Amino acid sequence: MKCFPFMRPVRGARCFLAGGGAVALRKAETLRPFGVTFSVCARAILPELGAMAERTAEEYEEALLQDADFAVIATDDRAFNARVAADCRRAGIPVNCVDDKKNCDFYFPALIAAGDVVVGISTGGASPALAAALRRRIERALPPDLEDIARRAEQLRKTLSGAAYTAAVERLLEGEEI
Repeated sequence: MKCFPFMRPVRGARCFLAGGGAVALRKAETLRPFGVTFSVCARAILPELGAMAERTAEEYEEALLQDADFAVIATDDRAFNARVAADCRRAGIPVNCVDDKKNCDFYFPALIAAGDVVVGISTGGASPALAAALRRRIERALPPDLEDIARRAEQLRKTLSGAAYTAAVERLLEGEEI
């Protein structure tokens, strides 16, 4: 499925996370640097994930979705995942069900992050392995000091405009001092 890559600030957003294992932990670790807070529901929760959670619950009930801005479902129980996804949709909460494309309202892209520069690669849920391989390839092609380049480009934006600014950013990417 062809998806439009919305880039949206999520600092302070509340994520309901169903699942307490390695996959749930990876999703939380992906979101945490962006300032997302977590409510985790699982009978067993990895200690690292539990340490990230504001709230935890062992048993699911629909009321746990209250105040969630979005949800991630990462359990190995497909029927349970579908039930939580349906509850989320009824509540108007966008949901990602990590192993069930039809129960996803959004997908996790393969990410490259360097400060405020974030590159997301998606295959619309068709092949996470391809997205990850593309991420590795693109990452190798990017300058190692991309975060510094972005800061410098932001400063130049305040002093230059139009074609001069665009040319200066291109020169920064080529490693030139401006």
